[in-house]
Amino acid sequence: MEEDIGRLSAVTDYNDYSDIPPWTMSPVGICEKEDIKTFVTSYMSTIFYILFCISVLGNSVILVILFRKEKLQSVTNIYILNLVVSDSLFSITLPFTAADHSYTWIFGRSLCKLNIAAFYIGFQSFVIFITLTTIDQYFTIVHSWSTSSRLRVRYAVCISCMAWVISIILSIPDVISYTVIITDFGVAVCEFSSFFGDQTHLWLSIGHYKHFIVFYLGPLSIIIFCYSRIVVKLAKSNLRKKSRALKVIFLIASLFFLCWTPYNILMFLMFKKHIELYAECNNVLQYIFHISQTTVYVHCCLNPFLYAFLGTKFRRHLKCSFKRRTSKYIAQQQEISLKTTLPNGI
Repeated sequence: MEEDIGRLSAVTDYNDYSDIPPWTMSPVGICEKEDIKTFVTSYMSTIFYILFCISVLGNSVILVILFRKEKLQSVTNIYILNLVVSDSLFSITLPFTAADHSYTWIFGRSLCKLNIAAFYIGFQSFVIFITLTTIDQYFTIVHSWSTSSRLRVRYAVCISCMAWVISIILSIPDVISYTVIITDFGVAVCEFSSFFGDQTHLWLSIGHYKHFIVFYLGPLSIIIFCYSRIVVKLAKSNLRKKSRALKVIFLIASLFFLCWTPYNILMFLMFKKHIELYAECNNVLQYIFHISQTTVYVHCCLNPFLYAFLGTKFRRHLKCSFKRRTSKYIAQQQEISLKTTLPNGI
């Protein structure tokens, strides 16, 4: 993510880390070329604001349906609830990121650390719950496990609590290492500092491989395995809606791969010094990086919609709620019309 690579601040002693190119530090610095700065500060920031609004609206609808209609009586709904919370936590950081890109960090040191905490906890728990939802679908379809058994629901709650604890623990080094720094140009930035001293390179390497292996390769492998087994199971079944189920599975798996792979490959190459994106300020690579980064953001913000609204029950609840609201509105308008026309008729 944006906080995975970047640059040290101006106060950092670069002589101590001369073997680390500037783009391995956090967060990502904006290239000084005017066209790229305009692209990031104007267009990308606008996208972040739009994603935030869509995420808030969509997740609110999902939460209303979950609590008023579904009652959280199945493992799938519990994971969707946690996925929505993760997505909401992650989305909260987008306006701050957009404002930081457009101006400087004007929110102070405490909000800097809170923003980083929300970003990492939301992002990491989001990936974990995507993986757990996939595993739940695998056991439900391939092994015919009941998704609403009390024991499984209890296990799902315990696993969800463990997922949040893991996400919080893994985010602690990042929260500690970020702070507000005033650069040589007098600009306040919320970024990675040299908190760990001589161990900075080690912690950066751990953070990089943590995200690449634990939060990309691992989940991708599990998703591919689970969905391939589900496809085989459905292909052998006689379900009437088999074709639609296969399309939904293909869509979910493909979106994860297409949205996450370009960014992670580019980030990995940058970290291994195969390309020097920020050192050379290459125009094309800069655009590719920011666009691929945004696709990850889009997937994080919109993925709960896939699990919720591609499901038959959620769509049925949404249609019923919409029809009920529409009927109520029409009835109210007819009543108002009747009240205004009767006196005029008399």
